[in-house]
Amino acid sequence: MRILVVFAVTAVLASTSLAVVTVTRSPADPQETSALTGFSTSGDMMSGMAVTANGSDTATWATTGAGAGAAAGTGWGLAESGDTFGGLWSLSSQMALASLMVDAGPGDTVFDTIMDPELTPGSARGWPFELQNAGGFTGDILVTYSGPVSLTGQSFYGDLYRYMRVDFSSPFTGALTFIADTDNAAVHGDIHPTVPAPGALLLVALGSALVPWLRRRRAI
Repeated sequence: MRILVVFAVTAVLASTSLAVVTVTRSPADPQETSALTGFSTSGDMMSGMAVTANGSDTATWATTGAGAGAAAGTGWGLAESGDTFGGLWSLSSQMALASLMVDAGPGDTVFDTIMDPELTPGSARGWPFELQNAGGFTGDILVTYSGPVSLTGQSFYGDLYRYMRVDFSSPFTGALTFIADTDNAAVHGDIHPTVPAPGALLLVALGSALVPWLRRRRAI
């Protein structure tokens, strides 16, 4: 079914403007979760996500209908309907929007950013941010995924992230659409910062204890 969706959206790509999109991934703030529910996540399955415009105006994602959800702040809104693997997100803004940050964690959601191959068990294929219609915006767009998410006790596979930040090279107003695939955690509230291994905690403690000793030695 997902393969069919890939071909279905091909025609939409022609409607994009000259806006240049750069997608990056950051290893900062690693996260973990015990398991995923599966690969099909729609707009009504992400309730609780925190969406912040311009670093200060935060709105909470809520269900708006069957398969649909949205978050709305002062003069801006973000919505999504249907399976996020190919389903469109719609961003609209009447005010000058410089950045948008989505923290998917509170909504038991992660962004799946790699289409091939399938990586984290239970996540299937992903889809990184892909602009579909820029709505006349011709500036550059920088999309940064951070908060890499791994399954508890496993290494990071490279595809799942908790945060997605969108930065505009010039203030954005109007409406645009994009694709960004997501998955759901199996347990409510289970996406959280990775707890360092006991050995790592011991090293941190030893390092903290050595700092005063080193300072004393330098003073001699």
